Amino acid sequence: MRAVCCARSSPHAVAEAIDWQTLTSAPTNFVAPELSQQYTDLLFSARWRDGSELLAYFLFEHQSAPPKTRDGPMAFRLLRYQVRIWEDWLSRNPEMTTLPVIIPIVMYHGQTAWTAARWFGDVLAVPPEVRPVVARHLVQFEYLLNDLSEISDEDLRARAFTAVTKLTALCFKYARTSPDFLSILGRWIDVVGEVASAPNGLSALAQLLCYILQVNEHVQRDELQELLTREIGPHTQEAIVTAGQLLIEEGRQQGREEGRKGFQEVILQLLRQRFGDQVDSIVERRIIEASLEQVQAWTTRVLSAATLSELFAN
Repeated sequence: MRAVCCARSSPHAVAEAIDWQTLTSAPTNFVAPELSQQYTDLLFSARWRDGSELLAYFLFEHQSAPPKTRDGPMAFRLLRYQVRIWEDWLSRNPEMTTLPVIIPIVMYHGQTAWTAARWFGDVLAVPPEVRPVVARHLVQFEYLLNDLSEISDEDLRARAFTAVTKLTALCFKYARTSPDFLSILGRWIDVVGEVASAPNGLSALAQLLCYILQVNEHVQRDELQELLTREIGPHTQEAIVTAGQLLIEEGRQQGREEGRKGFQEVILQLLRQRFGDQVDSIVERRIIEASLEQVQAWTTRVLSAATLSELFAN
């Protein structure tokens, strides 16, 4: 029999055990590069009230359907990401003999219900008659799923979220798929107004407007600006202008990222030809996480370097 997740059985006890004033975001990305167009991850750290560390790992699923099998089971991907987080944490805390708790959470905003297994044990090929005997020796965890396709707009409004969180969830739920998203946004204009009037609210609103304009071809910038100006006020034009600037910069960054990936593919192919099995997962990850300038430097050095150590030397 499965153990019941503590967050499910007693969520208030878990919430009370966390010192929420210590909650901070960690600027890092553990999504595999080949999946970066489909997933975005966020990592937050906080302290338990007893002083130990807690990590909350959010994965935002950007598909309009459940994850494809060829990408691997979601539970397995989350396990890989958790291991990467722990490896990174241990590199900064080598003296520790325990690991911080990681609570993996998937935010899904597709039009169909989520069907992927949420228990890691369910993706293991174990005969039913054997499972009870070996269960204690298997990796077991369940990720939390926030499936927006199963949450009504009324329930979303009623949740104890900040205005910007509610608006973000609304955008995730409808912005990619609804041809009439402006009408939906109009029905939530009171929440948009709350975001715009909050401290740093126009900056947050600009990020959301950038997302809307990027993913929904039916929403035009002038129509969006007209709606916000009419319903909220002319000060929202600042957010529209900033959103346009963000779109331009994102286009530049996308071109830069494509160039970096091209160099990564070239250098990995050359390294495998020269050094064979020495090019392990650690080497691959180092190249994948490197900047464009660093990858370019290694590419020019790969033919002359006698060893991998010489290649990576500063």
